[in-house]
Amino acid sequence: VSPARNMSCRAAWLIGACCLIAGFSSLGLPVSSVEPPAASSDSGRGHAPASSHGSAPPPLRFWHLTDVHLNLWHSARADVRDMCRSAAPSAERRPGSFGHFNCDPAPDGLLRLAVARMAEAEPAPSAILLGGDDHGHVPPSRDGASALSASRRAVASALAAAFPSVPVLPALGNHDTWPYFTVGEAAGSAFAELAELYGGHLAPAQRRHLASRGYYCHRLSRRVSR
Repeated sequence: VSPARNMSCRAAWLIGACCLIAGFSSLGLPVSSVEPPAASSDSGRGHAPASSHGSAPPPLRFWHLTDVHLNLWHSARADVRDMCRSAAPSAERRPGSFGHFNCDPAPDGLLRLAVARMAEAEPAPSAILLGGDDHGHVPPSRDGASALSASRRAVASALAAAFPSVPVLPALGNHDTWPYFTVGEAAGSAFAELAELYGGHLAPAQRRHLASRGYYCHRLSRRVSR
C-alpha cells in the first residue's frame, strides 16, 4: 500500500471515529472528559481544595479533530482506486454517499456529518483541539497554496457553524503549508491564516504568537488541579 493511501485511510478512520464517538454518546455512553484528581486523605500529599468552599472544579471536556484531509473536488463519480481523484470507469468503483475508505472526505459529506454528531453529543466543550492537516491528497493540478487555504477555511466554517462560542485551538500539520513540510518563517502565511480564523477566542498575545511563530499557550481554566 502506498504511503499516500495509508495517509488517506488514516484520515478516513480518524474522522469516522468522531462520528462513532458521537454516536455512542447519543446512545447514553459517556464522552471522555478530563476529571480533576481527587483530594487525598493523606495530609502530606493531598491537593489543596479548588476553592474556599472546597468544591471540585468542573471537568474539562474536549473534542479532538485531526487529519481531516478534505478533498474539495470530491465527486460521486470518482474512482475509489485513485483516492477519488479521477473519474471511475464503472459504477462499481464509485464512492458511496459519504465517500469511501480509500478516499479523502468531501466538505459537504463526511465532514458535515462528523461535526453535526460532535455537536449532538457535546455541544459545549471546553475547547476543540484541531490537530492540523485540513488539506487532502488531491491531484497535482489542484494542489497549491490557494487549495490549502480553501481547505483550511472550509474546516473553520464547519466548526464555526456548529460551535460558534467554543474556542478552537489549532495546530499546524505537515500538510498545512505550501510546499508541504515547510517550517519557520516560510510557513508565516499559514500561521497568519490560522490566527485570523481562530484568533477570536484567543487573547491578543496568543493571537500574535500564533500568527508570528505558530505556537501559543492558552489557559482553559485557572481552577484545574495540578
